[in-house]
Amino acid sequence: MAAAAAPLAIAGEKDIPVFAARWEKAKVFTLQVADAMPGNAYDHKPKPEMRGYGELIAHLGSANVFYISRFNKGESPENLVLPKVFDKETVKKYLTDSFDFCGGLIKNLTDADLDKSYPGRPNTPAQTGWDWVLNAFIHTSHHRGYAEVYLRDKGITPPRYSV
Repeated sequence: MAAAAAPLAIAGEKDIPVFAARWEKAKVFTLQVADAMPGNAYDHKPKPEMRGYGELIAHLGSANVFYISRFNKGESPENLVLPKVFDKETVKKYLTDSFDFCGGLIKNLTDADLDKSYPGRPNTPAQTGWDWVLNAFIHTSHHRGYAEVYLRDKGITPPRYSV
């Protein structure tokens, strides 16, 4: 007779710690990508119609604040208003602060928070907490990939994903 197997953990029991840990890894890697561009090239645009590098990196942080602040009634600290200048020092501080704010909210989520609906953008339907967290992860990856193209356009090899 086979021994009884221990019950498997339900995925929902691990969601929040997994999201929080992955958020920290995304922060580390995104800051490595942000740091790879020299400060004197933070205004670099591969094409005139594109954002400058610093503006792109700041946009990444501001979108994360938008997505994850849904769990905080859409409210965020004053230091997370999109900066007006996009130099390397300002942008890296803003990016760090945005990841820290979002990470603090993510680690304190509950399964009920993920299942609940939250208001969407104007004229769009509400979305669940799952949607908002996953949107933040997808958006970060999307724009971090763009940032790597900017780096290559400047002849810089992007940091290797290692986190």
